[in-house]
Amino acid sequence: MSDLDIKDSKYKIFKQMIKAFYNDDDNKEMEKKEDLVDTKKVKIQPKIIYSSFNKTLKIEFQIGINQMYKLKNLPEFYERMLKNESYKYGSRLEFVHKEECFEEESKPLLKYIIKYAEIIKYANEASSSYGHYGSTLKDNYITISNSGLDEIFEILKNQNVNFEKEYEETNIFFEDKEPEIKFDLEDLENGEYRIVPNIDLFLYEIIEGKKYKYFLYKNALYKISEEFENTIFKLLEIYRKNYTNEIVFQEKDLSKLFSIIFPKIKSNLNLEKVNKDKINKYIPKELAVKLYLDYNADNNILGEVKFVYGDVEFNPLSGEKVNIARNIAKENKILSTFINTGFMLDKTNNRMILVNDNNIYNFLSSEIESYMREFEVLVTDKFKQKEIHQSQIGTIGVKIDNNLLKIDLNDLGFDIRELEEIMKKYRVKQKYHRLKDGSFIEFENNPTIQFISDITDAIDIDYNELKKGEMSMPLYRSMYLDRLLQGLKNTNIVKSVEYKKMVDNIEKRESDEEIEIPKKLYADLRNYQKTGYKWLMLLDKYKLGGILADDMGLR
Repeated sequence: MSDLDIKDSKYKIFKQMIKAFYNDDDNKEMEKKEDLVDTKKVKIQPKIIYSSFNKTLKIEFQIGINQMYKLKNLPEFYERMLKNESYKYGSRLEFVHKEECFEEESKPLLKYIIKYAEIIKYANEASSSYGHYGSTLKDNYITISNSGLDEIFEILKNQNVNFEKEYEETNIFFEDKEPEIKFDLEDLENGEYRIVPNIDLFLYEIIEGKKYKYFLYKNALYKISEEFENTIFKLLEIYRKNYTNEIVFQEKDLSKLFSIIFPKIKSNLNLEKVNKDKINKYIPKELAVKLYLDYNADNNILGEVKFVYGDVEFNPLSGEKVNIARNIAKENKILSTFINTGFMLDKTNNRMILVNDNNIYNFLSSEIESYMREFEVLVTDKFKQKEIHQSQIGTIGVKIDNNLLKIDLNDLGFDIRELEEIMKKYRVKQKYHRLKDGSFIEFENNPTIQFISDITDAIDIDYNELKKGEMSMPLYRSMYLDRLLQGLKNTNIVKSVEYKKMVDNIEKRESDEEIEIPKKLYADLRNYQKTGYKWLMLLDKYKLGGILADDMGLR
């Protein structure tokens, strides 16, 4: 081997490294790939396959520009997108797999494919790696799960989609609304009536998503609401389970139809085929509700309910017979609202009662607002007095007595004898305290309670002494107290002359004229040293104490 060969062999690996990272080669390759991108964008067309037998959905995809090609292997497509690989599907489709190569309308579908193709890929690889036996996921389609159906509907809504059912292909439209299903009420002229739907009862199917259900009928897939499911669909199922396309009933049952069924399907029940004068007496007038609120001796809320139809007013808990057309469905819903709030129905006394402080607090703090929007709420003066409030300190006094701060708390807005229990609840983060008079003090954003908490923090409070309306604090907390007082709004603050003078002097850092530099101090003090000395003496005068952080050159 020649010396030249030996030298080439020695540097061979280095040359490989250079070649592997040589940008020009990469750029040339990318230019080659870019040439493969058609000026027209790639589109994706889905095909949904539905099995009525086992209620399953799967989705396949075709991609192309002028000619469409089926995606036969979704995990491989995922890999191509991951690597931005160029791939040729046929004589008329070859492109670099980048998101920008797809038309804008197809990009949501592209993301859907990539998401589920990745799941298929790694699920199958895991199954193979761990030696699991049994079937793997098919790689040419995506089985649509419940959550996947919700997802794909959002992507395809308001579009026509290729659809296969029992090997028959058609197009269905993804309708982002409910189907317009009507029921005709017909007079049979023999004392009987019937209700007939306007659809073929044996052509629709219900397909379940995770959040929604979908109504498949003829050439459309509709997203339906929970209300539709509990009314229209429930009625359709009664027809279908009884293998009939009509429901027949007697004229005397019209009152039940209009009091129980009609309110729920009012916009879907067609009355054009019946004599309006004949059925008007069965159609209930608009239901209004009056609610009278009061407290009993135990501070529980009492409620008396009146249902009102026009000029007719009655208590639904009394059991009295009312000879009018009634909206029973709405009446039951209203009574359920009361029960869900926590009211107990006291049918013996024809009233409702709300017990338990939590229930009463929740009712007064939030639920009563919705009651006032929906019902006519009338309350007694006693009820008005037992409201939720934050309390407001009317007047607070501060003075200095025997080197202690004395704080007058006689005007807190509640009985000071309840303060100990109030502060216990406040410190364990409860929302409220119910006073003995039945009213509530709300703790959140309550300046009065926050003030009391601040001044009693880190101090052993004698609540027995506090019942007299006055509390004591060490004098050294004077400035802290004054800052807290400044935060009280709409409160009359009365400061003694001595306390006010002390605070003013300290706030302004004004040295008392009586404070003199000791004559025995043999030193020429600078002005800032004199000020510092007098400041410390001022603090000492008011028993506040001070710390000298720097000796100021006084040694």
